[in-house]
Amino acid sequence: MIVGAKRIDQLDDNIAAAQVMLSDDELAELDRVSQLPPEYPGWMLERQGGNRRKQLEAQRC
Repeated sequence: MIVGAKRIDQLDDNIAAAQVMLSDDELAELDRVSQLPPEYPGWMLERQGGNRRKQLEAQRC
């Protein structure tokens, strides 16, 4: 944690915030809303990999 406070009341607020406990659902929601969109080439590799998997499965049948 990085604490940046200029006044004592800000420091007190920052220290108190370290005691906040979030539920698993709250943490999951924060993860969901802060998820970054996929970037190139990650989304492209995932898409290509999916097509290749389908081709391999078709060859096995």
